[in-house]
Amino acid sequence: MPIPAASDTMSAKSDATSTYLRRMGPHHFAHLRAVADGLSIHASAQRYLGIEHGNAALAAHRAVVELLRSMARRAGDARWRLVGLVIRGADGDGRPALADWAAANGLEGWSEAELQELYRQAFPHERRTARNQRLRQRQIEALRALEQLACEAPRPTDAIAVWFDPQLAQRLHANGLLLLQDLQRAVERGGRWWRSIPAIGLTKARRIESHLRQLLPAPGSALAAPMAASLALAAGVERRPRFDLVPQPPPGPNRAAVTGAAISATSDAQAIEQWVAARAGSQTTARAYQREAHRLHLWAAIERHKSFSALTAEDCLAYMTFLEHVPERWISRRRAAPMQPGWAPFAGQLTLASRRQAVVIVASLFAWLVKGGYLVHNPWDLVNRRTGDDVATHALDSRAFEPAVWAAMLAWIESQPTSPSRERVLFLLRFTEATGLRASELVSARLSDLRPVGGRWAMQVQGKGARKRIAAVPTQALRALHAYLLVRGLPPLERAPEDAPLVASVTDAAAPIGYQALYETVRSWLRRALRWAPLTEPQRRGAQKSSVHWLRHTCGTRALERGAPLEVVQAQLGHADPRTTMRYAKAQLQRLQDGMEKAFGE
Repeated sequence: MPIPAASDTMSAKSDATSTYLRRMGPHHFAHLRAVADGLSIHASAQRYLGIEHGNAALAAHRAVVELLRSMARRAGDARWRLVGLVIRGADGDGRPALADWAAANGLEGWSEAELQELYRQAFPHERRTARNQRLRQRQIEALRALEQLACEAPRPTDAIAVWFDPQLAQRLHANGLLLLQDLQRAVERGGRWWRSIPAIGLTKARRIESHLRQLLPAPGSALAAPMAASLALAAGVERRPRFDLVPQPPPGPNRAAVTGAAISATSDAQAIEQWVAARAGSQTTARAYQREAHRLHLWAAIERHKSFSALTAEDCLAYMTFLEHVPERWISRRRAAPMQPGWAPFAGQLTLASRRQAVVIVASLFAWLVKGGYLVHNPWDLVNRRTGDDVATHALDSRAFEPAVWAAMLAWIESQPTSPSRERVLFLLRFTEATGLRASELVSARLSDLRPVGGRWAMQVQGKGARKRIAAVPTQALRALHAYLLVRGLPPLERAPEDAPLVASVTDAAAPIGYQALYETVRSWLRRALRWAPLTEPQRRGAQKSSVHWLRHTCGTRALERGAPLEVVQAQLGHADPRTTMRYAKAQLQRLQDGMEKAFGE
């Protein structure tokens, strides 16, 4: 006779030590079997029941035992008496008092005769190892039989409140985590997923993750077998593709004849490698090319079962749609290494700018493959690749610091105790405001790149695509550099070592700083300055998304505001298209406002 499931409205007491049970899952039976095999109630409850505090272990154990006993009794199964029965060693030494043993096993309401009988079976007065072993074996068999009848495998679509403590479930619900699959996705994305949930820190988050793995174990794990069928049929959660086992689809009709081709590649993967080596002008560009090309390669093989030479214009449109809403199964855990379990090609949803860049890169890849004779035609040429403007971006937003905000931030940093880090960031802010160099250009520059020309200073810059340009070094930048060299213990620029880096490590004046270190140190100082500088709330909000690149925008905006010609600013910043520089200009907007005010002003 099947055992009926517990009511969805059933709950235990609402005190802090109570356990909320609505259904019996595989983890409950794993706990009972572990206790039957000799594991302590405390250790087993923490391992299988997700208990957060040790003093709640006994209450949690008793709640599980009482629920299963109740379900077994309603079904008329006599084996309910064996549920939760703790069988000690064969000897009678060290036996607990009858009342204590009854309380620990939830047997307070039983008759004296029944207690005595069970107590004798659990603690025989004579050495009866074989009998105890048989009793324990009967208990294990009973648990397995009851599990077949009463166990319900947790499903990703189950409400969190069904399997978690109600107080914890309420906190998770308040943060948009309603179902087990919602919590699972949050955990799989990695990072500090719990940071916005009250009363949950790192330790508690790790226990929640461990309990979730008990409920929804990963395929192939030791815990997955009891519920593999249920998980396979569960709706709403799509399995993560095996990105490390990508199929290799055969060539399609767009594959050009090998003879006469300028590209020696015989596969899409080789073609990507040769394209990156031939076209990428820097390591940064090479990483971007590889990332976008491999994403398309994986998508084509996994989602469309096609090689590059089989992709059509329809596939190209489908990929653009895919990039607009990247499925969760394609988003990686942050802690996962490439091609390891949990890894996926995307770190999150893409911005409009990232989608636009992705399409531009893969279209240029296919154009190169056509020119090299690897493909016959480029399907991206048949697709409207325009993505329009980002609705989330306001046209009046600026990524340049307002003069008042800039002055307040500099004043706050100057007020801090003198340190190598403070002197370096002051140099970076003042030098970059006056020159507009990119972060990559700053870390690669040497003092030998700066030379006097016509009574002033200029410097050679290794810009995007490894292209060189000459940038002016105005007086503000020169003064900041002289002060920075003095702090580093170096002579003035005219006598300084030519091979010394423009921006140095705080521990070694002769060692350059890396890009990531530069990014992190500037961002850290900017965040602290924005937090503590005397700014209004609107000013603080307007600059809260600032980054190192804002320094470059600040240079272009400030130069145009102070009357520098557009072509001068374009040359200084190394913009290939003057329209890029025009984004920093407010003069056009001011003329528009002046003209309309003249027509319709009072």
